[in-house]
Amino acid sequence: MIDKFKQTIKDYNLIAPRDAVLVGLSGGPDSVALIHLLHQLSSELKLLLGAVYINHGIRVEAAKIEEEFCQTLCDRLSIDLMIVREDIPDLAHRGKKGIEETARDFRYGVFDRVASEDGYDKIAVGHHADDQVETILFRILRGTGRPGLLGMPMRRDKIVRPLLNIHRREILQYLEEHTLEYCIDQTNQDLDIRRNFIRNQLLQSIRKHINPGVDSALLNLSDIMWHEEQYLEPIVDRAMKKSVSYSPGGKIELALESVCSYDKWLRRRLLRRCLAAISGTEINPNKAVVERLDTACLRKYKAISLSGKIQAVRVENKMVLFRRESSVEVCQLEAGKKVSLKGLCLNFSYRTSKLRQSDLKWIRQSRSVVLDADKVEPPLVVQRFQAGDRFRPLGMTGSKTVNGYLSDRKLHKVYRDEVPVVCDRRGIVWLVGFEIADRVKIDERTGKVIKLECTKKRTDQSSTV
Repeated sequence: MIDKFKQTIKDYNLIAPRDAVLVGLSGGPDSVALIHLLHQLSSELKLLLGAVYINHGIRVEAAKIEEEFCQTLCDRLSIDLMIVREDIPDLAHRGKKGIEETARDFRYGVFDRVASEDGYDKIAVGHHADDQVETILFRILRGTGRPGLLGMPMRRDKIVRPLLNIHRREILQYLEEHTLEYCIDQTNQDLDIRRNFIRNQLLQSIRKHINPGVDSALLNLSDIMWHEEQYLEPIVDRAMKKSVSYSPGGKIELALESVCSYDKWLRRRLLRRCLAAISGTEINPNKAVVERLDTACLRKYKAISLSGKIQAVRVENKMVLFRRESSVEVCQLEAGKKVSLKGLCLNFSYRTSKLRQSDLKWIRQSRSVVLDADKVEPPLVVQRFQAGDRFRPLGMTGSKTVNGYLSDRKLHKVYRDEVPVVCDRRGIVWLVGFEIADRVKIDERTGKVIKLECTKKRTDQSSTV
């Protein structure tokens, strides 16, 4: 089986030499085989391996046994193991989501965080060919579109699935040949869990009464869809480039005239991709959500609320998609260093210097401003403004709320949470992209100045405010 495993990695370019690979380890047969196979290849490919086990707080005693098993296995293979514990039932209750969905979202969130913090290039998970069959059948029963028939991808971002061409029976045979122990999850026999019902009853019944080759049939269907998608996806890519733009805060802007001119299949594919991007998950939005957004675009609704806390608001000739999330992040500025706020495609920096003649030039709504250094009370910080924040704009005698000022400037309320402010100890010194505070303006007594600058990050998903 190791030759098949190596060939899959090569054919799909899943793992490169010298990659650091994080393995999702549950202690079950699939993940045990996966980490053992990668360990077998680690010398040849010079891989750095790590593993993470997640205790979901569902099977208390069994999870303790699995933790100990995974720790012993990793110690024997000289692989670092991180153990993460979470009360998933409580998390699901607070998030008003199902336990399966919550566990999955939490699991992949942990994988992404650990990989990012510890510098892993890839995240290897143990899905195999039988999992793929179950996934495709499950999606058909739920009423999937063409993309859903593809099943799980071999690779998406850092996630790789090197076992996806290998069946469960091959994995069990490999474990037996190498005398590898593993844990059995007793909940896999619980038919109240939908996937277990599909695996243990529905598929077995189909094999017996309808089609003994149902596994191959579903995998062949997935392969056919994959090749057809290679033709269709570039069409969607071109439509996205023509019709979709991004605000600095990651909001998706749909050009309604362009979007509404497309055929129904293309329009809905484009909308589905946008919704998936906003939700930040691999899970495609269901048909009902896509249809609601499609109707809102065609009929030019003012606003609608969609599942997953997604909002769609019409701003002139655009439909803007976003998830409203509050942020109180505060970043301190240091001279000569760039900082950024989470969720904004902007960098902020400043430097001090002597006043020059060119500094006297005043440009409204500039991304670069000059302040009188002696009037600023450090430290300088950048943050999003909060409701009720006030400042006295340059040239005005009285103060205004930031919201009131932006309203006067005709900035739609959808975009106002993307306007950051730079503050000193006394309050706002710069409403970024709009105006400085009158109290820090340069005058005839100014000797030293602070030059503040805001620049766009290099990213495809950005545009000017």
